[in-house]
Amino acid sequence: MVRPNIEQQNKIVEYLDAKCSKIDEIVEKQKVIIEKLEEYKLSIITEAVTSGINPDVEMKDSGSVWFGNIPINWEMKRLKYVFHIQKDIAGEEGHTVLSITQRGIIPKDFSNNEGQFANSYANYQLVHKGDFAMNHMDLLTGWVDISKYEGVTSPDYRVFVLNDKNGMCPKYYLYMMQMCYSARIFYGLGQGVSGMGRWRLQADKFLNFYIPIPPYDEQKKIADYITDKVNHIEVEIDKRNKLIKKYQEYKKSLIYEVVTGKKEV
Repeated sequence: MVRPNIEQQNKIVEYLDAKCSKIDEIVEKQKVIIEKLEEYKLSIITEAVTSGINPDVEMKDSGSVWFGNIPINWEMKRLKYVFHIQKDIAGEEGHTVLSITQRGIIPKDFSNNEGQFANSYANYQLVHKGDFAMNHMDLLTGWVDISKYEGVTSPDYRVFVLNDKNGMCPKYYLYMMQMCYSARIFYGLGQGVSGMGRWRLQADKFLNFYIPIPPYDEQKKIADYITDKVNHIEVEIDKRNKLIKKYQEYKKSLIYEVVTGKKEV
């Protein structure tokens, strides 16, 4: 490869600085918009699961510092009257290994060698379709979701199910649990783990935590309302993430073509 003279080098640097600055500015603007959309999404979920979707409803004091006023026909219940924790060890290999990520509960990808690997997955706990599972070991980056898969997950995670699957709307409680992560409510209930640098939610704190509960029909309406709103927001977020990726790839391509002489400036 022929090295350009100093005048050409300076010209290339000036050109790339100008082009890359514009690209970076576009990318940064999209990231700010995504951040605002995420905040808007959280506000919709928080408002719906704590105050309902009827703006004219009479309110009452929930008695909770976390939730303030709630609709008058709602009640406050401890999570132990909503869920029960289950821990069934697989006892054998051959199950789909599931990871709890910010994208939800997904099969673990062994192809990229990322994350931790166990010597044996026989000691992992079973997760069934419809089960709730949460990473309560790290309340900053952890998450909670309803499993769409049959499989196993780390015995360090928490798997729990609704006490009454017919009289409770799973999606409502999922939005409530996810809001408690995003709004740092669970973080406020957690405690540090000595030597691990993590913030975890102990089982007793989890089970004795009070949440607002609307009547069953209202749970379904709230869940449907949130799902519709969130889906529209996610479409916008996805568009902007794709745009960011496109500009980042263009930036790399531009730099490569200019510094290798494939593109003249």
